[in-house]
This record gives sequence, structure tokens and C-alpha cells, in this order.
Amino acid sequence: MSLNRQMIEFDLLEIARALRRRVKVIAGIAAGLTAIVMITVFQMTPRYTAHALVLLDPERTQVVDFTAVMSGLPADSATTDSHVEVMSSRSIARRVVEKLNLIEDEEFNAELAKTSLLSWLDPREWMASLFEADAELTPERRQEMAMDAVIDSFVDAERIRRRGMTYIIDVNFTSRDPLKAAKIANAIAETYVLDQLEAKFNATRQANEWLSQRLEGLRQQVSDSERAVELYRTQNGLQSSRGSTITEQQLSELNAQLILARADRAEKQAKYSRARQILGSGGSIESVVDVLQSKTISDLRQQQAELASKKADLSTKYGPRHPAIVNIEAQRRDLQAQISAEVRRIVDSIANEAAIADTRVKALESSLKELQDTQGQHGQAEVKLRELEREAAANKAVYESFLNRFKETSQQQDLQTADARVISEAVPPVAPSFPQKGIVFGISAVISLIAGVGVALLLERLDNGVQTGSQLEEILSLPHLVSVPVIPAETGENGKPMLPHEYLLRKPLSAYAEALRSLRSALSLSSVDNPPKVVLFTSALPNEGKTTTAVSFARAAAQSGQRVLLVDCDLRHPSVHRALRMKQPKEGLVECLAGRAGFGDVVVKDAPSGLDFIPVASGAANPPDVLGSAQMRRILREAREAYDLVVLDTAPVLPVSDSRVLAQIADKTIFVVRWNETPREAASGAVKELRAFDADIAGAILTVVDTARQAQYGYGGAGYYYGRYSRYYSN
Repeated sequence: MSLNRQMIEFDLLEIARALRRRVKVIAGIAAGLTAIVMITVFQMTPRYTAHALVLLDPERTQVVDFTAVMSGLPADSATTDSHVEVMSSRSIARRVVEKLNLIEDEEFNAELAKTSLLSWLDPREWMASLFEADAELTPERRQEMAMDAVIDSFVDAERIRRRGMTYIIDVNFTSRDPLKAAKIANAIAETYVLDQLEAKFNATRQANEWLSQRLEGLRQQVSDSERAVELYRTQNGLQSSRGSTITEQQLSELNAQLILARADRAEKQAKYSRARQILGSGGSIESVVDVLQSKTISDLRQQQAELASKKADLSTKYGPRHPAIVNIEAQRRDLQAQISAEVRRIVDSIANEAAIADTRVKALESSLKELQDTQGQHGQAEVKLRELEREAAANKAVYESFLNRFKETSQQQDLQTADARVISEAVPPVAPSFPQKGIVFGISAVISLIAGVGVALLLERLDNGVQTGSQLEEILSLPHLVSVPVIPAETGENGKPMLPHEYLLRKPLSAYAEALRSLRSALSLSSVDNPPKVVLFTSALPNEGKTTTAVSFARAAAQSGQRVLLVDCDLRHPSVHRALRMKQPKEGLVECLAGRAGFGDVVVKDAPSGLDFIPVASGAANPPDVLGSAQMRRILREAREAYDLVVLDTAPVLPVSDSRVLAQIADKTIFVVRWNETPREAASGAVKELRAFDADIAGAILTVVDTARQAQYGYGGAGYYYGRYSRYYSN
């Protein structure tokens, strides 16, 4: 865990250092991109966005108490989103475009805009013109295409959305003109509300037309079905009165009459049976109720009573044979005969009434039986009648329902209200909505900064140079001897820029001089028992500070009191004499090796430092053979005996093989790498070549080190402190 944490901290630290090293790149890219964006933004045409608010009201006012043809707005999110889509539809856009005649507005109709070079360069324009040229379009088709294009531009400029989870719809429209933006936003809202009303009116009107047409058919169906009921009832004798048929009423009446007739017959038969019983038993028939109730018999009885009273009166005066009494007896017998005759008549009448009652009952029973048979037939007919009546009732119910609905919708047509209303009209905006310069500046600055950081990290990734001593040791697997800092830009006495080895003599306590002393100490410590005398300086590629370092190293050693010989072994491009500001010599190393000059003849003294050096006056046909010859070995043996230190400045390793040959002869080889310039692969390849020739490489040094910049890479050896603690050095 601690190792991972250290790796993360190290990576973050390296990233921070990399960004600090590339801070100028980051700042430049960020500033440049931001400037480009802002210049572009300031060149853009400002656009203004106007806002109108529309409320979808789910609570509808019911003026009349019946269901609307188009019901009120249900309170759910899907319905609100659907209304947003309707408001954003092309049909609403077309109505607004036609209403405001936007097809004549060049902001929406690209064909009205002035032709510019950019329009000719736009591939969409010439592709469209190419296809239009090939197609034969009618004027109507062209007009429709123009309208479609205007609607497309219109839809692109509008933005309609639901505000949160409310029933409020925000209608936004963007235009170059703030007044136009507000006008169009209000037109969209008003057109939508009007479209809702028209949809309801059309739905109600269509419903009324359909109901009206349907009512005609239903009315005829009701009439036909009711007529069929009455015709069937008449044909089958099923006329009704007070809720029942005539046959049913007759049956009811006959049943009642039959009951009464039977009761009457029973009563009269009882009377007749009683009378016959009294007559059969010899009893007085006068006890029969009808006899008792007979007025005739009552009158005769009264006459008998009067005669009896009169007889009683006469009997007191006269005897039984008195004519008056005999007359009275005769009258009494006559009255008795009349009473008997009346009684017989009453009995006969009772018998006759009993017979009549029996006949009447039989007649009623016969009639009842006939009606019952008829009623059975009517019952079967009533099944069909009830079916016809149900059909007629159903048709009538449907007709009445449609009739009521027709009357409701007719009244409702004048009472329709929209489910939406404009609660806030759009006003011309004061500030443009695009481009929002502050936001664009902030975003562009952030994005530019990110781009700068990305480029910086990419450059850091692509950076193939060596920046620190630790990197040098890791890449080459060689000790890092020293980092030689770059010298400050100063002018010498001759008015020319001061060279490093000249700066060394003038500033012996400088960081540059200290680095060379550290290099000499490092060489001495590389072999304590046998300090190296012949030291070879080489590099992977040209222009890496090899010659300058070799000259400066030799001068520093000579200035310390050592006898030092500097030999220019770069036979192809000799440069030591130019570095020491000397003229081209007539004799040099090649002449000495060829025997045309002696060793002492080719040695030149460097007056400022007391350094001896052997220049190159002319080249050789085969430098590797010359440098690896026995003569070269002889000269180096003589130099070992005459000098304390011999410094060989050789050619680069990779272009030629001269240095590889000399590395076998030298005691130590110092590999020079230019700070942040030498490619890592080149340095590694050169060291591999030297090792292949068994060169004794003491280590590697970094030259031309910008200590201030190197400090940004972290600790990089002694050079890190040169810049950090510069007050300890004399500049």
C-alpha cells in the first residue's frame, strides 16, 4: 500500500513538474485559443431569445352539467409532454409562418439573403443547386420547398420545454431582432391556444353533424318498430286497456260473473230444495222467506185478518148460519184459495229461478272455457309481441339518448374554452442570449487551458531528451559524473560573445568552473590507485558541446597547475583551434603521424591558460586507420611521459568510427550528452557502440544545462544546486 501511495505521489509530482516546465506552452495555447474564440465570438451576429409562458389548466369550468365532447386536460405528466410536442410541431410552426409572413423574411428564407462568397463555398449550397438544376420543379413545388425550408429554420430557432414538473410550458424563440423574437414567441403561444379551441370546435361540429345524420335513421327505426308492435297487436287481438288485454279483462269479468252466478244458483237451489222439503213433509209453505216477503200474500193475510175481526164482531150478534157470517166465511175461503195459489206460484217461481240460475252458470262456464282457449293462443302471440315491444323500446332509448346528446353538444359548441392560456407574454429581451460572452470566455478559457495542459503533457511525452542525472544513469547505465551549466551571455574584451572556456578563465569561481573541477575529481576517484592520464571526450552526435567541454576541461586542469595536452582528434571537422580563436595551423596531428613533423613542432601553446594542444592542419584519407595506428600510440606514450593529463577531443560516435578506435587507447572515456537535446536512443546507441569496442567509459556528463529549467525536473545532481544556490558562485 505504501509503495502504491509513493508511486501515486511520484506520478503526481512528475505531472506537476511537467506542467511547470511547460507553463509557457500552456499559457500560450490557452491565451491563443481563448483569443481566437473571443475574436470569433465578437464577430458573431448577436441573437436574442424571448420567453412566453403558457399554462395548461387541468381544472375546467363546467358551465353546464354534461360531459364535454373533448374532455378536460388530465393531470398527468405524459399529457403535458404531449402538449409540448404539439406546440413544437411543424403544423403550429407553419401557421405562425403564414400568419407573420415569415417566408418574406430573409432571416428565415435563405433565398432572400444576399449572395456571398461564403455561400458559394458552402458545399450544401452548390450541392442543392446541382440537384435543383437536374430536376424540373413546378412553381408550386418550389414554393412548397421554400416553405419547408423556412419552417425548418423556424423550428431550429424555437425551443419549447416544460418548466420542471409543473403545467407551465416555456416558449422560447431566438432571433437576430429582439422585437421579432418577442413577437414570434407570443404568436406561437397564441396560435397554440387558438389551435386548441379550433380543435374543440371542429370536434363538436363533427359530433353534431354525425349525431344529426344518425338521428334521422334512429327516428325512422323507432317509427317502424312501434308501427310493427301495433300492427301485430291488432292482427292478434292483443289490444289492451288499463294495462291488460281485452281477453284478460273478459276472463276476469266472466270469472267474477261465474262466481256470482254460482252463488245465486246455489241460493236459489237452496230455496227451491227447502220449499220442496216443506211441501213434501206437509209443513206450511208460508214459512218460506219468499212467501213471507210476498206483498200479495201479506195483503191477503191482512184481508183475512179483517174478515176474522169482522166475523168475530158479527158472531157476537149472529149465529154461524147468518148470511153475513156465511158470506164472511165464503170470502175467507176465497182468500185462502188465493193465498194457496200465490204460494204455488211463488214455489214455481223459485223453481224457475233455480233453473235459470243453473242455465246461466252453465252458459258462463262455456263462455269462460272459450275465452281460456283464446287466451292460450294470445299467450303464444304475446311472446312475439313482447319481443317487438323490447326492440321498439331499445330503439326508442337509443334515439332519446342520441337526441339528448345532440342537444347537449349543440349547446356546448358555444361554451368551449381552451385548456391552455398565456400567463406571461414575451417582451423584447435586452441582452443577447447568444453569444454569452462571459460564459463563452470562461468555457473557452477552461477548454483552452485543458488543451494547453494536454499539449504540454503530449510534448512532455514526446520529449526525447535527457534532463536529469538520474535519467542519464537510467538510460545509459553509466554514472552521472557532472552537469555542466550553461554560461551567462556576456561579451569579451574583443566585443565578441564570450565562449565557455573564456568564461572559465574570467570566472574561476563560477558554477561552470566548479562543474569542471567536479568532473576532474570524479575522474580521479574513478581509479584511485591508477588515475587516468589519457581522457577521451566524445558524444553520440555533433553539436552536443563535446569540443567546448574538452577545451574547458583542459584549460581548468592547466589553470590548476597541471601539465595538460589537448589533442584535436576530429580529423574530419577539427574545431579546437577555432575554439581557442587561433588561425589555421600549417602543421598538426596528421603531419606528426605521417612523420613530416616532429612532436614538438606541432604542439601549440594556449597563452591565457598555459595549455598545450595539438591542432589538426589537414585531414586524412582514412581517419580510423590513422588514429588507430602505431604512430598514434607512440605519440600518446610520449604525451603520457611529458604531461600530467592528455585530453582527446574526438568525433561523434554514431556518424563515424573514429572515436571507437581511440576509445581503445584512452584510459577513460567521458560520454557527453547535451541537456534536453540529445535523443535518448542516440545516446544509448552510442554507448552500446563504445562498449562493443571495449571502451573504458568513466561516465557521462550533461552539457549546456539550463539549471533554472533543470530544477523544474526535480533533483538533477550538482547542477540542481548551481541554480538554486547561485549566491555561492561568482558570476
